[in-house]
Amino acid sequence: MNEKAKIREAILIPTLLILVLVIVHLMNLPGCYGIIPRYLQGFRGVLLAPLFHSSWEHLFNNAYPILILGFMIFAFYRKIAYLLLTLGWMLTGILVWLFADMGILPSDTHIGCHIGASGIVYMMASFVFFSGIFRRSLPLIAVSLIVVFLYGSMLWGIFPEEVIIYSKEQANISWESHLFGAMVGLFFSYKWRKIGPQKKRFPWHRKDYYNIQDEILWQKYLEEFPEEEKPEKEEKPKFKDLF
Repeated sequence: MNEKAKIREAILIPTLLILVLVIVHLMNLPGCYGIIPRYLQGFRGVLLAPLFHSSWEHLFNNAYPILILGFMIFAFYRKIAYLLLTLGWMLTGILVWLFADMGILPSDTHIGCHIGASGIVYMMASFVFFSGIFRRSLPLIAVSLIVVFLYGSMLWGIFPEEVIIYSKEQANISWESHLFGAMVGLFFSYKWRKIGPQKKRFPWHRKDYYNIQDEILWQKYLEEFPEEEKPEKEEKPKFKDLF
Protein backbone atom coordinates (compact mmCIF):
# COMPACT_ATOMS: atom_id res chain seq x y z
CA MET A 1 0.00 0.00 0.00
CA ASN A 2 1.42 3.38 -1.01
CA GLU A 3 1.66 6.37 1.30
CA LYS A 4 -1.41 8.16 -0.12
CA ALA A 5 -3.54 5.05 0.42
CA LYS A 6 -2.27 4.77 3.99
CA ILE A 7 -3.18 8.39 4.71
CA ARG A 8 -6.65 7.91 3.23
CA GLU A 9 -7.18 4.82 5.39
CA ALA A 10 -5.91 6.66 8.50
CA ILE A 11 -8.53 9.35 7.89
CA LEU A 12 -11.34 7.08 6.70
CA ILE A 13 -11.46 4.51 9.54
CA PRO A 14 -11.75 6.99 12.46
CA THR A 15 -14.24 9.05 10.43
CA LEU A 16 -16.43 6.00 9.82
CA LEU A 17 -16.33 5.17 13.53
CA ILE A 18 -17.46 8.68 14.41
CA LEU A 19 -20.22 8.43 11.82
CA VAL A 20 -21.47 5.24 13.51
CA LEU A 21 -21.48 7.04 16.88
CA VAL A 22 -23.54 9.87 15.40
CA ILE A 23 -26.06 7.47 13.81
CA VAL A 24 -26.49 5.55 17.06
CA HIS A 25 -27.03 8.78 18.98
CA LEU A 26 -29.63 9.95 16.46
CA MET A 27 -31.52 6.67 16.91
CA ASN A 28 -32.09 7.64 20.56
CA LEU A 29 -32.76 4.07 21.67
CA PRO A 30 -34.42 3.74 25.09
CA GLY A 31 -32.89 1.73 27.91
CA CYS A 32 -29.33 1.03 28.97
CA TYR A 33 -27.03 -0.48 26.35
CA GLY A 34 -23.94 0.25 28.39
CA ILE A 35 -21.91 -1.84 30.80
CA ILE A 36 -23.66 -2.79 34.03
CA PRO A 37 -20.85 -4.31 36.11
CA ARG A 38 -21.25 -8.00 36.98
CA TYR A 39 -24.80 -8.23 35.59
CA LEU A 40 -25.31 -10.63 32.71
CA GLN A 41 -27.55 -8.20 30.84
CA GLY A 42 -24.92 -5.50 31.24
CA PHE A 43 -22.26 -7.64 29.57
CA ARG A 44 -23.60 -6.62 26.15
CA GLY A 45 -22.21 -3.20 26.98
CA VAL A 46 -18.70 -4.59 26.46
CA LEU A 47 -19.49 -4.39 22.75
CA LEU A 48 -22.15 -1.65 22.69
CA ALA A 49 -21.22 0.85 25.44
CA PRO A 50 -18.71 2.89 23.37
CA LEU A 51 -21.42 3.51 20.76
CA PHE A 52 -23.80 5.29 23.16
CA HIS A 53 -23.44 8.77 24.64
CA SER A 54 -25.52 10.77 27.06
CA SER A 55 -25.48 14.01 25.02
CA TRP A 56 -24.08 15.65 21.92
CA GLU A 57 -21.44 17.30 24.08
CA HIS A 58 -20.44 13.89 25.44
CA LEU A 59 -20.23 12.56 21.88
CA PHE A 60 -18.21 15.53 20.60
CA ASN A 61 -15.72 15.29 23.49
CA ASN A 62 -14.94 11.73 22.40
CA ALA A 63 -15.22 12.26 18.63
CA TYR A 64 -12.35 14.63 17.97
CA PRO A 65 -9.79 12.62 20.03
CA ILE A 66 -10.89 9.49 18.15
CA LEU A 67 -10.26 11.30 14.87
CA ILE A 68 -6.78 12.54 15.87
CA LEU A 69 -5.58 9.48 17.81
CA GLY A 70 -7.12 7.11 15.28
CA PHE A 71 -5.22 8.88 12.51
CA MET A 72 -1.96 8.52 14.46
CA ILE A 73 -2.50 4.82 15.09
CA PHE A 74 -3.45 3.93 11.51
CA ALA A 75 -0.72 6.16 10.08
CA PHE A 76 2.16 4.94 12.25
CA TYR A 77 1.03 1.51 13.49
CA ARG A 78 -1.07 0.19 10.64
CA LYS A 79 0.11 -3.43 11.08
CA ILE A 80 -1.57 -3.67 14.46
CA ALA A 81 -4.16 -0.88 14.22
CA TYR A 82 -7.22 -3.04 13.56
CA LEU A 83 -6.19 -5.62 16.15
CA LEU A 84 -5.51 -2.89 18.71
CA LEU A 85 -8.88 -1.25 18.14
CA THR A 86 -10.74 -4.57 18.38
CA LEU A 87 -8.94 -6.12 21.34
CA GLY A 88 -8.56 -2.80 23.15
CA TRP A 89 -12.29 -2.14 22.79
CA MET A 90 -13.24 -5.56 24.15
CA LEU A 91 -10.64 -5.84 26.92
CA THR A 92 -11.38 -2.38 28.30
CA GLY A 93 -15.09 -3.22 28.44
CA ILE A 94 -14.48 -6.58 30.13
CA LEU A 95 -12.34 -4.96 32.83
CA VAL A 96 -15.01 -2.33 33.47
CA TRP A 97 -17.67 -5.07 33.67
CA LEU A 98 -15.58 -7.03 36.15
CA PHE A 99 -14.20 -4.34 38.43
CA ALA A 100 -16.19 -1.09 38.16
CA ASP A 101 -18.54 0.03 40.95
CA MET A 102 -17.01 -2.26 43.57
CA GLY A 103 -18.41 -0.19 46.44
CA ILE A 104 -14.96 0.65 47.78
CA LEU A 105 -15.44 4.40 47.30
CA PRO A 106 -18.53 6.44 48.21
CA SER A 107 -19.12 7.19 44.53
CA ASP A 108 -19.23 3.46 43.79
CA THR A 109 -22.05 2.54 46.15
CA HIS A 110 -24.52 2.34 43.26
CA ILE A 111 -23.90 0.19 40.21
CA GLY A 112 -24.36 2.37 37.17
CA CYS A 113 -24.67 2.08 33.41
CA HIS A 114 -21.30 2.89 31.85
CA ILE A 115 -21.56 4.34 28.34
CA GLY A 116 -19.36 6.36 26.01
CA ALA A 117 -16.19 5.87 23.96
CA SER A 118 -13.90 7.60 26.46
CA GLY A 119 -12.37 4.26 27.49
CA ILE A 120 -11.37 3.72 23.85
CA VAL A 121 -9.94 7.25 23.71
CA TYR A 122 -7.80 6.62 26.79
CA MET A 123 -6.69 3.28 25.39
CA MET A 124 -5.54 4.88 22.11
CA ALA A 125 -3.85 7.84 23.84
CA SER A 126 -1.99 5.53 26.20
CA PHE A 127 -0.91 3.25 23.36
CA VAL A 128 0.42 6.07 21.18
CA PHE A 129 2.26 7.71 24.09
CA PHE A 130 3.97 4.60 25.48
CA SER A 131 4.70 3.09 22.06
CA GLY A 132 7.01 5.96 21.22
CA ILE A 133 8.84 5.50 24.52
CA PHE A 134 9.19 1.73 24.30
CA ARG A 135 10.38 1.79 20.68
CA ARG A 136 12.89 4.61 21.34
CA SER A 137 12.30 6.00 17.87
CA LEU A 138 12.71 9.77 17.59
CA PRO A 139 9.78 10.28 15.15
CA LEU A 140 7.50 8.17 17.37
CA ILE A 141 8.70 9.94 20.51
CA ALA A 142 7.76 13.19 18.78
CA VAL A 143 4.27 11.76 18.23
CA SER A 144 4.15 10.83 21.94
CA LEU A 145 5.02 14.42 22.86
CA ILE A 146 2.21 15.67 20.63
CA VAL A 147 -0.19 13.42 22.54
CA VAL A 148 1.08 14.86 25.83
CA PHE A 149 0.64 18.39 24.49
CA LEU A 150 -2.90 17.74 23.24
CA TYR A 151 -4.23 15.37 25.90
CA GLY A 152 -1.94 15.65 28.91
CA SER A 153 -4.85 16.84 31.05
CA MET A 154 -6.59 13.52 30.41
CA LEU A 155 -4.38 12.06 33.14
CA TRP A 156 -6.76 13.38 35.80
CA GLY A 157 -9.63 11.44 34.26
CA ILE A 158 -8.32 8.11 35.58
CA PHE A 159 -8.94 9.16 39.20
CA PRO A 160 -12.28 8.90 41.06
CA GLU A 161 -14.11 12.03 42.14
CA GLU A 162 -12.97 11.50 45.74
CA VAL A 163 -9.40 12.11 44.59
CA ILE A 164 -9.98 14.81 41.96
CA ILE A 165 -12.61 17.52 42.38
CA TYR A 166 -14.77 17.46 39.26
CA SER A 167 -17.38 19.94 38.22
CA LYS A 168 -20.99 18.89 38.65
CA GLU A 169 -21.18 18.09 34.94
CA GLN A 170 -18.24 15.68 35.33
CA ALA A 171 -19.32 14.04 38.57
CA ASN A 172 -20.79 11.00 36.86
CA ILE A 173 -17.96 10.21 34.46
CA SER A 174 -16.81 6.60 34.25
CA TRP A 175 -13.30 7.03 35.61
CA GLU A 176 -12.98 3.24 35.61
CA SER A 177 -13.34 3.21 31.83
CA HIS A 178 -10.58 5.81 31.63
CA LEU A 179 -8.31 3.91 34.00
CA PHE A 180 -8.75 0.50 32.40
CA GLY A 181 -8.51 1.97 28.91
CA ALA A 182 -5.17 3.57 29.81
CA MET A 183 -3.96 0.29 31.33
CA VAL A 184 -4.95 -1.68 28.24
CA GLY A 185 -3.17 0.83 25.97
CA LEU A 186 -0.03 0.55 28.09
CA PHE A 187 -0.22 -3.25 27.99
CA PHE A 188 -0.50 -3.47 24.21
CA SER A 189 2.16 -0.80 23.64
CA TYR A 190 4.64 -3.00 25.52
CA LYS A 191 3.33 -6.30 24.18
CA TRP A 192 3.63 -5.17 20.54
CA ARG A 193 6.67 -2.91 20.92
CA LYS A 194 8.65 -5.01 18.40
CA ILE A 195 5.90 -4.95 15.75
CA GLY A 196 5.75 -2.08 13.31
CA PRO A 197 8.10 0.93 13.14
CA GLN A 198 11.30 0.68 15.17
CA LYS A 199 14.29 2.79 16.04
CA LYS A 200 16.52 3.03 12.98
CA ARG A 201 19.62 0.91 13.47
CA PHE A 202 22.65 0.94 11.20
CA PRO A 203 24.73 -2.19 10.45
CA TRP A 204 27.75 -0.83 12.28
CA HIS A 205 25.74 -0.70 15.51
CA ARG A 206 25.96 -4.49 15.73
CA LYS A 207 28.72 -5.95 17.85
CA ASP A 208 29.54 -8.57 15.21
CA TYR A 209 29.67 -6.03 12.37
CA TYR A 210 32.45 -6.61 9.82
CA ASN A 211 32.87 -5.10 6.37
CA ILE A 212 35.81 -5.88 4.09
CA GLN A 213 35.69 -2.42 2.49
CA ASP A 214 35.95 -0.76 5.89
CA GLU A 215 38.89 -2.99 6.72
CA ILE A 216 40.68 -2.04 3.46
CA LEU A 217 40.14 1.66 4.15
CA TRP A 218 41.44 1.23 7.68
CA GLN A 219 44.61 -0.48 6.43
CA LYS A 220 45.19 2.36 3.94
CA TYR A 221 44.78 4.84 6.74
CA LEU A 222 47.38 3.02 8.83
CA GLU A 223 49.80 3.04 5.88
CA GLU A 224 49.39 6.76 5.28
CA PHE A 225 49.47 7.66 8.96
CA PRO A 226 51.71 5.16 10.78
CA GLU A 227 51.20 4.76 14.46
CA GLU A 228 54.67 6.14 15.29
CA GLU A 229 53.79 9.45 13.69
CA LYS A 230 50.77 9.89 15.93
CA PRO A 231 51.21 11.67 19.25
CA GLU A 232 51.41 9.15 22.02
CA LYS A 233 48.53 9.17 24.42
CA GLU A 234 49.60 10.53 27.78
CA GLU A 235 49.31 7.86 30.40
CA LYS A 236 47.50 8.71 33.57
CA PRO A 237 49.60 8.32 36.67
CA LYS A 238 48.92 5.24 38.70
CA PHE A 239 47.51 5.59 42.16
CA LYS A 240 50.70 4.36 43.86
CA ASP A 241 52.80 6.92 41.94
CA LEU A 242 50.97 9.78 43.55
CA PHE A 243 52.60 9.11 46.93
